[in-house]
Order: sequence, then structure tokens, then C-alpha cells
Amino acid sequence: MPTFDQIVHAKAIQIGKLALRATTAAGSGHPTSALSLAHIVTQLMYRTMRWDPENPQHRGSDRLVLSEGHAVPIIYAACADIGVTFYPEGKPRLLTANDLMTLREISSPLDGHPNPRVGFPFFDAATGSLGQGLSVAAGLAAAAKVDHHGKSIFCIIGDAEAREGQIWEAMDFIAEHDLTSVVAIFNCNQHGQSDFVAPAQTTDTLAAKAEAFGWKALIVDGHDPTEVRNALKQRSEARVAEKPLAIIARTVKGWGAPSIQGPGHHAVSVSEQDLPKVLAELDATGMELGADAVQPSDLQRILRILPPLPVPHLHKAQRPASISEMAENQKLSEALETAKKLSPRRGFGLALSALGHSNPNVVGLDADMKNSTYSADFARHHQSHFFECRIAEQNMVSVAVGIAAGGKIPVASTFGKFLSRATNQIEMAILSGANIKLVGTHVGVTIGADGPSQMALTDVAFFRGMAHVTDHRGGPAITILTASDAVSAYVLTLEMVNWPSACYLRALRSDVPVLYQEHETFPFGKFKVLRKAMGTGKKLVIAACGYMVHSALKAAEELHGQNIEATVVDAYSLPMDTDELLQLAAAEGGAILTVEDCYTGGIGSEIAEAVARMAKNDRPRVESMAVRNLPKSGKTPEDVLAYCHLAVSDIVDKAKGLVG
Repeated sequence: MPTFDQIVHAKAIQIGKLALRATTAAGSGHPTSALSLAHIVTQLMYRTMRWDPENPQHRGSDRLVLSEGHAVPIIYAACADIGVTFYPEGKPRLLTANDLMTLREISSPLDGHPNPRVGFPFFDAATGSLGQGLSVAAGLAAAAKVDHHGKSIFCIIGDAEAREGQIWEAMDFIAEHDLTSVVAIFNCNQHGQSDFVAPAQTTDTLAAKAEAFGWKALIVDGHDPTEVRNALKQRSEARVAEKPLAIIARTVKGWGAPSIQGPGHHAVSVSEQDLPKVLAELDATGMELGADAVQPSDLQRILRILPPLPVPHLHKAQRPASISEMAENQKLSEALETAKKLSPRRGFGLALSALGHSNPNVVGLDADMKNSTYSADFARHHQSHFFECRIAEQNMVSVAVGIAAGGKIPVASTFGKFLSRATNQIEMAILSGANIKLVGTHVGVTIGADGPSQMALTDVAFFRGMAHVTDHRGGPAITILTASDAVSAYVLTLEMVNWPSACYLRALRSDVPVLYQEHETFPFGKFKVLRKAMGTGKKLVIAACGYMVHSALKAAEELHGQNIEATVVDAYSLPMDTDELLQLAAAEGGAILTVEDCYTGGIGSEIAEAVARMAKNDRPRVESMAVRNLPKSGKTPEDVLAYCHLAVSDIVDKAKGLVG
């Protein structure tokens, strides 16, 4: 009777050959990386993980995150061999070996890197932009911890990839939050793309690093089935010791096929001409290991997939409290009742606290800014639903992706400026279809004395680039929301949590007058008319957002004294219904002035692009005011606005010039 090792070798060779054929058919891919993981994937997917191949999204299943996304052909090969449900053209059926031959085709759900939103839901997130997968695994574990669910989360990481700082942000986060359900598996084949890995990425060094970060580390031969099996068994012992488990696996890139090993074979598929030779090398390796003696019955006896755990309980949300109810609890009612000043970031904090009491699916995250973003109250009263991410914004965003994949609604907050560190992670979240909610406070130039290193100025242009992309749900890939007062921040926070796609809320630091009644609604894609042009003077529309709404209202008052009437619009949402705004402008004199305290690419670009699509004779006159010189510190918001030519007097002068 074949041994355990022979049986695992046989299956590893079988799926390795499938991965080779798939990449050859595609004419591209990473077959050597796939072969280095053949034994690890066999052990995980055929006998260690508790999951349901017919329902790969089963909420009780263990999860596998392939951070080393380019090695995905070995996962596809195992899924085809097992018969995992996938969704070509949106219709479910079981993956076959023939489907593997469509790898990387435009009509195929088998993308070149993991991509759950094109019809392959085995994966929870898009990966391949290296260094992010362990953070996603941390988020999946965090969601399971909130649910008190015992699923395991496995994450495969490349040794070259382990040079990415985000890997160690995640290692730190996982250890700090006792997320012992995570098993990190480092695939140490000693090769990067263009060279051997550095000494900092050798097996001994990675093990020492992992232990220094509070993990239990084991070094194993990644092609020795017994060693891998015994290491995976120790995850239960690691949990008892309250440490996550890191398996440092020594592997061979191109295992089993000597002709494609060594430098120069990364991202190189085997040609049709050479494929028979390479497959024969794998067969020869199998004979040396005794795998040729293994029969199908032997495979069925040893490689049996365990069923998933019961599905965690689903929690229902209740109606959240109003802002006045929350303000009473926070002793802020006077500011609301008398229309005194209150900051939008405070409105966000109140709303997050209200959600903590009413919606058990909401999970808060912050990057060591909770006293400034006002997520601190949520953290204090809902500790089991809050994860402090420290000063590691890239990790925080990817953790949020995992939490969303785990069925929760993550609300991740920090200064808007610092979210710009995580632009790649945010884009990968959008590709994943993750229902994340990002909150950036201290946006614009009006934070004053702290200066430009703290000012979010590029955020609107960045997010707007994706706001006009359609996601798999048919709506905007992300919606940008800018609160102009505490009430709008409160209501927008509640509404974005109920929105099915990603959102980014911008919340000012400054205390500003309350503009809205607490029961006001803010439909996404719309705008609010706060002041209507009246009288017989020349007319225009001023469209602004955030702090600049208040400046626009002041400018409108000054213009009124000069026989110019301004309709002031709070353009709180992007994408915006520009047709409705252009109709309003046509009725109000045919001139639009946009005002925003960020770099160009926001409201002004939104309206200008809409106007460019109109017939020439119907086009309104449009002027855009934005930050066009690099800002600096100033003692007051007005000082910095004047320095950036966005003072109320600048708006008045620009409006006068626009209407002639």
C-alpha cells in the first residue's frame, strides 16, 4: 500500500502538470512558482481546509488567501481537479480541466491573478500586487473573531514578497490582536523575479523575524508531505499558546522539472514544443518518489476534504439614533439647538457610535487617530468590534477588505492625507469588490497651522478616477461624499453604511456652522441647493463642497449687495447628477463657478466634462476654483484660504468676472 508521502507526491504532480498545461495554453503565466507550491496546495485544499467545493463562498469555510497571486495556476489546477463551482458568464457550474485551457482569456473567469469579481469566488480578494494578502487574511480572521467563529485562515506568501513592509505591518497586527486563526505560509524558493532573494528573506531570517513579531515559526521542507502535515497540525498548539503560526517552507521553483529550475524562468510559460519534455521530467520525479504506484482509490482514502463549520449567526441591524439623541449623550445638544459650530468629524464620530449601538455588523478601524477622527467613542464602547491598526494605513485598508469579505461592514478612519499612502491597496479593494467604507478627516487646506503634510488635497481626484468606473454591482466603484457640516456628516455616515459598494467620506476638522436639520436626507449622486438666486440682477450658480460651502454662502451675500444673485449648491456627492445641475444653471443665468479647497480633479472636472459633452450653443460658462499653489501653514483657515486664492473676496471677484 502506498505511503502518505507517495500519495501526496502523486497529487502534487497531477495538479502541477495541469498548471503547466494551462500556462502553456495561455502562452504566459508563472508555472515555476506554481510547481513550488504543489505540495502545500495539495495538503491545504485536499485534506486540511474545512470547505465546500460546490459552495466556495460558504460562510463557515476555512479560507485561503494567495498573497503570492502570480502562482494562481496551481490553485486553478486543484479546483479543476476537485470540481469547484465557478461562474462563467454569471452561471454556476463545476470547473474542469478543459476550462483550465482558457486561462487568461478575455472571456474566462480564470484571470492571470486571483480576481473574485470575474466569476471565481473561491478567492476573497484580488491579489497579485504583492504584500497585501496577509492583511486580507487578518481581516478575515478579525471578522471571524467578531462572529466568535472557529474557521482557519491560511495565507501563502512569497519569500521575495516578504520584503514588502506591509507583510510586517500585518504580522504585527495579527499578533497584537490575537488572531491565532491565521496561518502564514512563506513559500521560500529563494528566487524573486530578477534575482535571488536577499539575506533578509532567507528561511532562518524569516523565522527569526516571525518569532520577534510574536509568532510561532516552523521551518519545513515544503516538498516533504510529512513535514508539511506535521507543521499544519501545530496550528492548534499555537492557538493554545496564543500565538499565530508561521510556516517557513523551503521549496524549489520549478519543482520536479530540472529544465525549468534556476534563474531566468520566472513568468515564462513552457512552449508547446518543450511541454512534453517537462511533463516527462515530472513523471520521472514521480517514479523516483514512488508516486507512480498510487491508485485513485489511494488518493480517495487519504485526500478527503473536510466539511465547513456551521455558518455564523447573522445579525440584524436596528434603526440608529438621531444626531440630537446622540448629541444629548455626548453633551453636544447646545451646539445643535442654537446652530453653533460643530465639526463634521464630530458628526462622523457620533454616527459611528450610533451604528455601534444599532448595527452589530459594523466594525471600526483606525490608524492611531481615533482621538482626532472621533472614532474613539466607538472604540471605547464596542471594543469587540474595533481594531486599532496603529500607524499602518496600508495594512488597515487591506484588513478592511478581509473584514468585508467576512460579511461585515468595515469603517476605516484616519486623516485623509494618510489614506493617500494606501492608494494601491484602495484600488485592489475596488478590484475585489470590497464593500469598505473609508473616512478621511482633516481634509482640505483649512486645517491651518499643521501645514500641507497633514492636508488631504489629492484625495478627490484619486477617488473620482474610480467613481466613474462601474463595478460588478452595476453602480459606481466608489462614491465620494464630502460633508459640509456635522449633520450632513452624521447622515452620510449612516447612509454609506447601508450603501452596497465602497464609499469615501471626507470630514472636516474645523468647527463650522450647522446648515441642515437633523432629518435631512442626502441621496447619493445628488446635491443640495442652500441658497436660491433671487431678484433681477445677474445670476450664477456656485457649486462647492465641505468648508467652501460656507465660503460660498458668504460670497453670495456680498454679491447680493452688488446686484449679482448666486444660487449656492452643496455638491456633497461624486459622481454627481450633472444633468440636473446644468438645468439649474440654465435657469439661473447660464454660469457656473465651482469652488473646492483641494487640488483640481473634483467638482470642477465633473462639471467641465459634462459641459464638454453638450452642444456648443447650450454650454454654460464654467470657471473652476481650486488649490493651484502649494499651501503652507497658517494660524487660521482663512489665512491659508487667502494664501491659496480661495478667500471669500477671491470667490466674489471670480464670480463678478464670470458674469461680466
